[in-house]
Amino acid sequence: MEIVWSEEEPLTVSSVHRLLARRRKALAYSTVKAVLSNLVRKGHLRKRSEGRSNVFSSVQSREAFRRQVVDEILSSLEKDYRNPLLAHLVDRFARDPSTLEELERLIAAKRRRPVDG
Repeated sequence: MEIVWSEEEPLTVSSVHRLLARRRKALAYSTVKAVLSNLVRKGHLRKRSEGRSNVFSSVQSREAFRRQVVDEILSSLEKDYRNPLLAHLVDRFARDPSTLEELERLIAAKRRRPVDG
């Protein structure tokens, strides 16, 4: 996903394979193709034909993807572990005064602007 997000244009399997080889140990072409196909199946990438090649592009931005992943994890934890989750987050953020201040600022802003129905 990082490779796809880093490029402005849709990418072929060959392009992703080449870019990955520059960043880390090379993966087999078939592995890259399988991973891209899995990401299409999971709804993270879209695939379209362009000539004799398939090109892949992201369905959502990196930021939207991250928000979605965090929301899914927190929703799951909140359902069964609400109090331990909140206690852990406060304990973790309390270690750093600037982070704790940021958390307090966010809470104050949320209190001023009630959650939509």
